[in-house]
Amino acid sequence: MLNQFHSCIHYSIVNIVDVKADGNCEYHAITALLGMGEDLWALVCNHLLKEHAKWSDEYINLLGGIYIFEELKRSLLVDELSMVCNLCFIFYLKLSLNKCNPYNWFM
Repeated sequence: MLNQFHSCIHYSIVNIVDVKADGNCEYHAITALLGMGEDLWALVCNHLLKEHAKWSDEYINLLGGIYIFEELKRSLLVDELSMVCNLCFIFYLKLSLNKCNPYNWFM
């Protein structure tokens, strides 16, 4: 069926990754597509948190204030006991148990 699509999107179709639905689908997808395996998703949160801290003034201006900046920072913190991003846990409640909901896919 791949030949039914234009060749410019073959790469995107072939490289689809179906990740586990635990509220961290986006992070699982990033690490899986980078060839690191799904289980290193917390590493992505950690790198984003470091980026967030490094460019804090720019993010505060971009996001429109310190309150939203702090909310974003809290969303990237990983709970060491459950390994679930705090903000992502909200999405976990919306996901089916066997697949990552397309609502949470990166587009």
